[in-house]
Amino acid sequence: MRKIEIWDILFWIGMTVLVGFIVAKLLGLINTPEWINLIPLVTITFLIGVFYQKVYNFMERTERRMDYLKNKLDNHDGRLASLENK
Repeated sequence: MRKIEIWDILFWIGMTVLVGFIVAKLLGLINTPEWINLIPLVTITFLIGVFYQKVYNFMERTERRMDYLKNKLDNHDGRLASLENK
């Protein structure tokens, strides 16, 4: 089972705020000054930051795994070369 990361929680909280605000605004439940209409833009900016962090973590984890596999393949190549020399 995959562990839940803080970035997942932040992403879904941000999406909930964004969708909730848009639905409430469309239904006319929210009548606010113009500066409050910037909430979706701020939320989208926040979500882009969360998405960037998730992609960065994924790339870092993939790089570590690729380094591990490269080292293992180098070890196997070395063993195979030593066996061929015998």
